[in-house]
Amino acid sequence: MKITIFGANGQIGQLFVNLALEAGHEVTAYTRRPNALNIEHEKLQIVVGALTDREKLKEAIIGRDAILSALGPAMSMKRKVSDLPIAEAHKAIISVMEEFGPERFITLATPSISAKEDVKQLITVMPSVMPRLFFPAGYAEMKAIEKLLKNSKLDWTVVRIIDPNAKTNGNGYSISFGDTKGKMSVSRYHAAKCMLDAATKDEWIHKMPIVFNN
Repeated sequence: MKITIFGANGQIGQLFVNLALEAGHEVTAYTRRPNALNIEHEKLQIVVGALTDREKLKEAIIGRDAILSALGPAMSMKRKVSDLPIAEAHKAIISVMEEFGPERFITLATPSISAKEDVKQLITVMPSVMPRLFFPAGYAEMKAIEKLLKNSKLDWTVVRIIDPNAKTNGNGYSISFGDTKGKMSVSRYHAAKCMLDAATKDEWIHKMPIVFNN
């Protein structure tokens, strides 16, 4: 499979790149700065550009089988929301995909993005309430991305994570689509692994699994 990953130099993004390469996929890593990713592999291509540079986005997107985003918003506590760079990046990526393909898009988010399957429980309510109170810009980013995805023509999946700071990987991962009980913590490794698995699961199209350590 030919895969492009945005946010490739982040902690989850780097884990994803290594997992995808180990699985034999051809990976295009999109970074905003040269030399931001210290990984070398014969099946790895690195594209450097701004997140809204349409020509660079086309270079990284056209001809691939799936596009993934591990981009995350800055955790600013400022009350004034002046801009939404991660949502703008999603808007640009979605625009290129809708015009040139592919249709499969997986993005990383939090349960601030709501799924139709969600029922009121800790893993669906708390991750929405807390950011709204303490990280309004991050919350606004998530809600803007939610609107973009739900209005798009893409075969999207949102892999939702809560507190990706688990120090161990445990015994694998599990998911909830929001209608079953889950846990509040996941390792970055399993967040990356779930994103990679999502790229091959057609049954997850238009679904929003919440991933957590077993």
